[in-house]
Amino acid sequence: MPITIPKSLLLVPKIPSIAVVGLLAAQFLILQSIGGTEPKCTLNVERPHYSTSLSENQNIDAIKLNITSICNVSQKYTQLSASIQKIKNNREITAYSFVNERRSSTTKSPNVASFKELFGPCQKGVSAAYRGTAQGYVYLENGKKLAVKGDSGKFVAAGCLIGAQ
Repeated sequence: MPITIPKSLLLVPKIPSIAVVGLLAAQFLILQSIGGTEPKCTLNVERPHYSTSLSENQNIDAIKLNITSICNVSQKYTQLSASIQKIKNNREITAYSFVNERRSSTTKSPNVASFKELFGPCQKGVSAAYRGTAQGYVYLENGKKLAVKGDSGKFVAAGCLIGAQ
């Protein structure tokens, strides 16, 4: 005689599956409208480098600094003050500064604002160690304003010397 195992009452659904899915979707929408995710923005400050594109296209010798502001929500624009720091006589000094630079996000990338035109003219052939720093604010589409700050990390040598400003 075969052995039969009765179904557990715990395994039998009492609410139809479609109703459970609907309740989960409603809960998700309610939490999103309340503000489920906290807006966060970061700055990606790349290391300063000799710009071959400026040299080839515009005949300018320059140290270039690229910065990208990235958020987990849409932003209107980012406004920064940035600088290229260098080592001179074993001290860190500002070689070039950029004040109140402002870049908007694009329709294609509403969470990103890019700073690709920051550069300081330099004397090619003389090496110096540089790093980039930046601080400012991101203005979000929802009206909030977030402070951001970042740097490129260690000083890295580039074959071009930015003179005194």
